[in-house]
Amino acid sequence: MDPARPKTRAGPAVGLGLACALGYALGAGCAPASPAGPLTIVARCAPFASVEAAAVAESSVHWTDADPIDDDACTESYAAVELAHWLRRCPGVGSRPIALSGDERIPATGDAIVLGNSRGHSLACELVGRVGLDTTSRDAFRLRTIRRGGRTVWVVCGASRVGTLYGAYALLESLGVRFYGPADAETVLPRDPVALPATLDVVSTPAFEYRGFWAWEPRGNSAFLRWMGRRRMNLWTAAEPGVPLLRKLGIRLTGGGHTLQYDYLSPHSPSGEGRRTNFEAHPEWYGLHAGRRSPNLTAESGDNFCTSNPAAVEALARRLVRDLRDGPLRNADLVNVWTLDGGRWCECEACRGLGTVSDRALDLTRRLAAAIADARRRGELDHDVVLSAAAYLETMAPPTRPVPVGAGDRAMLVTFFPYYRCYAHALADPTCTEINARIESAWEGWCRTPDRPYGGPMGMCEYYNVSWFKSLPLVFPHVMARDIADDHAAGARLFCYMHAPTSRWGSWRLDHLVLSESLWSPGVNADSLVADYCARAFPDAARDMAAFYRALETASANALVIEMTVGGVFGVPGVPAGRLAARRFRLFPAAHMPYAPQAREVNAAPAWTEIVAAMNEARTALDRARLAAREPGEAERIADDAERFRYGELTFGLYDRLLRLARADRGEAVGDVAATLAEADSIAAELRAIRDLVQVAGAHADAKNGLEASHVGPALAYFHSRLKNAAHP
Repeated sequence: MDPARPKTRAGPAVGLGLACALGYALGAGCAPASPAGPLTIVARCAPFASVEAAAVAESSVHWTDADPIDDDACTESYAAVELAHWLRRCPGVGSRPIALSGDERIPATGDAIVLGNSRGHSLACELVGRVGLDTTSRDAFRLRTIRRGGRTVWVVCGASRVGTLYGAYALLESLGVRFYGPADAETVLPRDPVALPATLDVVSTPAFEYRGFWAWEPRGNSAFLRWMGRRRMNLWTAAEPGVPLLRKLGIRLTGGGHTLQYDYLSPHSPSGEGRRTNFEAHPEWYGLHAGRRSPNLTAESGDNFCTSNPAAVEALARRLVRDLRDGPLRNADLVNVWTLDGGRWCECEACRGLGTVSDRALDLTRRLAAAIADARRRGELDHDVVLSAAAYLETMAPPTRPVPVGAGDRAMLVTFFPYYRCYAHALADPTCTEINARIESAWEGWCRTPDRPYGGPMGMCEYYNVSWFKSLPLVFPHVMARDIADDHAAGARLFCYMHAPTSRWGSWRLDHLVLSESLWSPGVNADSLVADYCARAFPDAARDMAAFYRALETASANALVIEMTVGGVFGVPGVPAGRLAARRFRLFPAAHMPYAPQAREVNAAPAWTEIVAAMNEARTALDRARLAAREPGEAERIADDAERFRYGELTFGLYDRLLRLARADRGEAVGDVAATLAEADSIAAELRAIRDLVQVAGAHADAKNGLEASHVGPALAYFHSRLKNAAHP
């Protein structure tokens, strides 16, 4: 392809994602233009005194007012500082004198990198023009090389300040810089000398408007949030302190959730009408069950309020607008209007008249969105807010009645939650009849069914680290890449997942690489991406680390069914020790995971013995990689993977011993029970000492220690009691 022509994304990318594709497409175009001359990075810094000052001025910027000048100066100056920092560390180009300038003019001598956006009359916009830049996405950018007076000027022009920031990182990625994780050792620089490309014209637009993580607790950190900006991820929680940094990085903030009703309509809160509670003053606001109104509405569960009651909806809307204006949600860009988690729905005649529970959930979201729009028109709110309903559990089924959401209406969307899904198969894989088929059918009903009642925007929220998984070293590169491409093709424009670890990643580094690449350019080739990652992150041990990840992916695939089998997902009423202790249940209940391999055309996934073998293969490959590593950074990254893998290895090892004991408890001959119990005790003791690795993903997904995270401590105690005679004849 002629590097002088713009390369626009017209559909899913083929091969690697944006980061790798830039370096490949430019290829020989990276010959140095002026290898020894000075290089000036130019960005508009006014109203601040300098680029350096503007880059750290986020706390003094008025992010939500109508004047974008200070917003642009802060983010684009930060982009300039980031460029200078990383270019100075790159061999080759880093040997050039690199300076920063806020004058927004091409310097009299030397080459220059000019940053700006197309919204104003920036120098960058003047240099590249507006043609070819997709301004419908604020995150889009254009990179272009031009010649001026015998000198080279590289232009980074964003559709907004955020697009400019993303373009700056893409320029670094074209040189081989890779931002694989938040820790210092997880940023990888080129090993050989590099130079800025002599020819370059690239236009890039993200496939998904919202890309990131669903969180509701302030559990981020500066390194993680800066990694989000570097990888063009833009969705986090409004509960996070340090909102100015988030705004500088272009991160959009979410609020709401299952607690929304409790926050604004708690039946036990003062009503403001004398000394009465909300329920005492307005029992008709609450759900009708067995002929009586119910005050059983707690923080996340119980009985949903009566959504057909106009006064109740008006009270909720009024209090929501208040919080969006000057309360806990004042920084929220997207608010999740979720009903209670598994809650009961009102049985009154008016509510039943609204249709199915999915119909009712969308009706509530639509009415709240209308109330927010009215508040915007009245001047009560100074920024737009998007509301997201949840297709989840009882509302996973698509609606049955038309939802009056106009074409192009961006005030609301629906986020689909594929709860209890299998990761041994892509969601659309027709051979996963046991688990994913019902979920895929519902997703099809929301997105692809002709004449579907809801035609508005859709999102997807995944469960890669669902609370049962407890940040185990799970990797899903192929399923992740396939699912995200399918979701985009179905019309999803928001994608996030719950319980993302924010530090101590280890193998989660690969998941987040595939995630961020796929959300920008769906259709990424997972094999190519993994190969490129291993070659860059582990240059002396690439082959062994690739083997490690292949084996770990096999071991990870059946994660849901593993937890179903040992009791992490479904307990057994009346059996405190968990499912393994319930002898009346079949030990391997799912067709997805028999004990030993079986020939299957549907629901084919690794058997338990194959999973154990894959973990052993992963250990062997990882040990070889540790011996092969030569560079300190490479060794540190492998050590990080090894530490998290050890946690997973111990957990799966404990599962294997307990499954053996459960077989003995069911009358099977499994060998030396006493030795197996002793091995289980030794593993449990090591897991009990693991703490920090299982405290990185939030309250629902964290645990006190690795043994608690395994869910099977009570089962081990049970087997000691149950098998003590067999263990000590």
